Formats: sequence, structure tokens, C-alpha cells
Amino acid sequence: MRIISGGFRKIFFIVTGIAFFLPLFWMLTLSLKSKSEVYDNPFGLPREWLFSNYAEVLSKYNFFTYFKNSLIYTAATIVITLLLGSMLAYCLSRMNWKANKYIIIFISMGLIVPVEVVMIPLFMLIRQLRINDTYFALILPYSAFNLSSCVLILYAYLRSLPKELEEAACIDGCNIYRTFFSIILPNIKPALYLQVVLIFMRVWNEFVLAFIVAGPERLRPLQVGLLSFFVSIGVSHWGYIGAAMIISSLPTLIVYMIANEQIENSLTASTALK
Repeated sequence: MRIISGGFRKIFFIVTGIAFFLPLFWMLTLSLKSKSEVYDNPFGLPREWLFSNYAEVLSKYNFFTYFKNSLIYTAATIVITLLLGSMLAYCLSRMNWKANKYIIIFISMGLIVPVEVVMIPLFMLIRQLRINDTYFALILPYSAFNLSSCVLILYAYLRSLPKELEEAACIDGCNIYRTFFSIILPNIKPALYLQVVLIFMRVWNEFVLAFIVAGPERLRPLQVGLLSFFVSIGVSHWGYIGAAMIISSLPTLIVYMIANEQIENSLTASTALK
């Protein structure tokens, strides 16, 4: 029975893996087909491998400007969120103060507020702060919306660390800032790596807020630029559309493949520390 159950388990995982891989495979084959072959042979391998579709997309689609903008939004959001989130999580997990429990509840409420609900007041606030048509119009909201999950995950991870770390640092003459940056942060690297990946995925693939706030062409991120490209060419050439989707998805796939092991380590490290 164990052999049979093990066989069914393997079959299940193989079928699930194929189901997740098929959309990516279809998008890749689509990007290498000619305009006419897409309709004649939508799901099969290309008869003629047209890598020129990628060159055409890069020449017609303002990819590098959109890529630079997405990189700025993502990198700045990661830095701000991790810096503020780790500090607040450290305060909540290691320091005793009266409003501790209430702050945790308040931060937890940030997980249940979707961006669509606060879109209008957020847009008005951006205009009042006079940061519209700047990179900060998206960086600050992105950081705010990612702060809640960052604080809660780091808070749970920090609670698993022994307090003897701070005691030993205090005996060695470290102040609270030196203890945090030199002792605590290196010990929570797995959780920080996990947050980097999660924030990257959210910000890089975010569309709704970027579509509304990032008005000028020079400030549009990759996903909004992708929509502009689709509108400009219509549905006349699915090979170009597939190539544009592959180019836009490539950074996310690379980051996930690089950080896959770090995600697994972060999910198991807190259990090992207990």
C-alpha cells in the first residue's frame, strides 16, 4: 500500500507541475511564431523559430525605460519597507511598552485593507503632498501597503531569537543601534530574504495603483507599459505579445529561481531556532 500511495503522490506532483508549467511553455512558443502561424498552430511547437520577435518588441516597445522605472520602484520599496519594518518589528518583539498590543492590532488591520478601497483618498493625498508625477507617488504607497506583512513576519521571527543575544551584546558595550544592526539583523537574514522576494513579486507585478498614479510615460512601470504596447498593436500579432510577456516576466522568474532556496530556509529556520 505504501508503494501504491507513493506512486499516486508522485503522479499528483508531476501532473501539478505540468499544469503550472504549461502556461509558461505556451507563452514561450507563442513568442517564437509568425503572425499567421499563431492561428494555424496555436499550441504546437513553432515551425520556424522567429527570435526576431524579441528584437521587434524591444525596438517598438519602450522596454528599457519601463524596466528602469520598475527597478526604481521595486528597489526603493524593498529598502524602505525592510528598514522601517525590521525596526518596528524589533521594538514590538523585544521592548515592553504600553501600546505594544494595540500597535500590533493596528498593523494587522493593514492586511485586510485592499488598495482599491483607499484609491481615491490616496490619490488626493498624493496631490496634496505635491509628489504626483514623481517616483515617490508610487514608492511611498507601495512601502505602506507592504509594511504590515513585513512587520508581522519579522515580529514572529524575532520572537524566536533568544534574548541572550542582546544581553551578551550589552555586556560587550553595544548600544541598542549597534545591537540591532550588528547582532539582530544578521541573525534574521532568512526572514529578510523572504521579504525581499515577496515585496519584489508584489511591486513588480502590481498594476492597478501604477496605472492610476503613474500618469506620465516616463514614470510608467513595466506592467503599465505592457498594456500600452498591447493597445498600440492590438491583437494583430500574438507573436509580439508573447515576446513582450516573456520579457516582462523574465525578472520575476530569475529572482524566484535565485531565491527559491532562501525562501525554503526562511520557512524552516524559525522552527529550528525554537
